[in-house]
Amino acid sequence: MNCPYLFVYGTLKSDAMNANAQNFHQHAHLLGHACWQGRLYLVSNYPGAVPSAIKTEYVLGEVWQLHRPEQAFSFLDEYEECAPQSPLPHEYERVLAPVQLGGQTLTAWIYLYRLETAGLRQILSGEFTNDNQQLIWRAL
Repeated sequence: MNCPYLFVYGTLKSDAMNANAQNFHQHAHLLGHACWQGRLYLVSNYPGAVPSAIKTEYVLGEVWQLHRPEQAFSFLDEYEECAPQSPLPHEYERVLAPVQLGGQTLTAWIYLYRLETAGLRQILSGEFTNDNQQLIWRAL
C-alpha cells in the first residue's frame, strides 16, 4: 500500500459537490487531469470503470496524492463498498494501474467496477461530470 496516488473518475473528482468528495479533497492534493485505458459506464447516479483492450478507449479523471494513504483508503474502501466488512459481492475493487498524467505514466490506485455491465449505458466520451448533480452521500 505504499502508493500514495489515486485516480478518480466520478463522484470524488474536484467538480463533485458532495460531502464525501469535500472530505476527500481535504486529505489529498490534486496533481491534475489524467486518463486510464478503459471503458466508463453509468451505473446509477455514479460511474463504473472497467478495463479495455482497445487502445482508443479512455476514462478521463484526475490523480490525487493522498496525505496519509493508509488512513484515506480506510474510508475510501468503505465509500466504494469494498472494505473487508462490506457485503459481497463487492461492486468495486481497488487495484494499481498505469495512468497518463501530463504526458507521463504514473502508477495509481483506481476503483474498478466488478459487476456485470450488460444493460448499463456506456459513457462514450469517457468522462463523468458532476455538473448540476444533486448527490447526497453519507458523511465519512
